[in-house]
Amino acid sequence: MKNFVLHFVRHGQTDSNRRGEYFGRKTDPELSLDGIRELIALREDYEYPAVDLVYSSPLQRCLQTAEVVYPDRRIMLVDELAEMDFGEYEGKTFDELKDRPDFREWLANSNKMSPPGGETGQEFLVRIQAALDAILDHMRRNELYEAAVITHGGVIATLMTSLGLPQRPMQEWKTGSGRGFTCLVDPRLWDRDHVIEIAGIMPHGANTAFEISW
Repeated sequence: MKNFVLHFVRHGQTDSNRRGEYFGRKTDPELSLDGIRELIALREDYEYPAVDLVYSSPLQRCLQTAEVVYPDRRIMLVDELAEMDFGEYEGKTFDELKDRPDFREWLANSNKMSPPGGETGQEFLVRIQAALDAILDHMRRNELYEAAVITHGGVIATLMTSLGLPQRPMQEWKTGSGRGFTCLVDPRLWDRDHVIEIAGIMPHGANTAFEISW
């Protein structure tokens, strides 16, 4: 039985990134011009491997990234790949929120607490794990073996932390714009244990997935 290969890529840079805002499922900025230029430079300097299909979060920043990085590949939207829902915190910076008691409580226990109108860390994890399960099921049924997953920094870091081997703390799975990880999925291990093997850095040839340009 063949392994599946998934290339997880974080979307390109937006002005909201530069401003340090919380922006998740309810906030839909486009890529900045600098973000588009950075993706083009990454594509020219390194390798985004050929894939059978691109799965993407439905948010504009991911769709635009997919179109730059994989201009000749079919894109399939996966709604549950969207970033965490930050509720009332969306569009605000840490400095704007730091004096709110509810914000401090959320930072201390985001797994079980949600921002007002948002989702808890546990709800987010269940949602994105279901998205990955659906992607692998679709690949299996359609005999696809290599795909890109264009999504968000929080999605990638959470999936790598909860499902990835080797096991490492979340801060070690943070990624820069247009960067991410290549993962191998053994269908038998996935069915039994729901684990994936982190096998390399995206794009291939880059020295690190962690470089952040803002």
